Amino acid sequence: MKILPEIRIEYGWLLTDNIAEPMLAYYDPGSKLREFEEYEAIAAQYAEWWKPHEQKILAAMCEVTGLEFKQNIIDVYVVPFMYAFSDPLVLGVKHESEEKLVSVLTHELIHRLLTDNKTHDDKKTLDEWTELFGERDFVTLVHIPVHAVMHEIFLEKFNMPTYLEQEVIKKKSYRDSWEYVQNYGYAKITQRLRGLYATHSR
Repeated sequence: MKILPEIRIEYGWLLTDNIAEPMLAYYDPGSKLREFEEYEAIAAQYAEWWKPHEQKILAAMCEVTGLEFKQNIIDVYVVPFMYAFSDPLVLGVKHESEEKLVSVLTHELIHRLLTDNKTHDDKKTLDEWTELFGERDFVTLVHIPVHAVMHEIFLEKFNMPTYLEQEVIKKKSYRDSWEYVQNYGYAKITQRLRGLYATHSR
């Protein structure tokens, strides 16, 4: 049985002091961030929304990909004036519903699992994905497997289409990867990923 990591969501006050505040001062001079307690409350709300889904979504990620998380604790930092990204795992403060928060965090955790796991050498990943999905720009390429896994989790595993619909695909690279998944079929993509990782595990 695979051991699933604990997802620890907290306000990233050091990232706020050292990154968010200087960025805000540069891009929006004169504006101010909210109080410390407000950001702590947002992080607590995120944790409350996420917790009921944590075990089943993490287990589904591992099952769909055939991979296992390397870390037993993954810290998630909530930081104002930031978008979401996976390493370090950071979330902004504008996710105003459970569906949106769970969708965004699932997206970023899939990135983390695909690039930092116990069973696959990430130095091979881009070459292997290019072989599977063709020559594409970096953002499109890395989001094809993410979007395929999201489709399988939210549609097939748990029948939660409203969570999948929260994914933002305004940028062309995101649209291109999303369209590839829908045209090619998420199940065929995840099957190819499992085959890849079963063949080329460490």
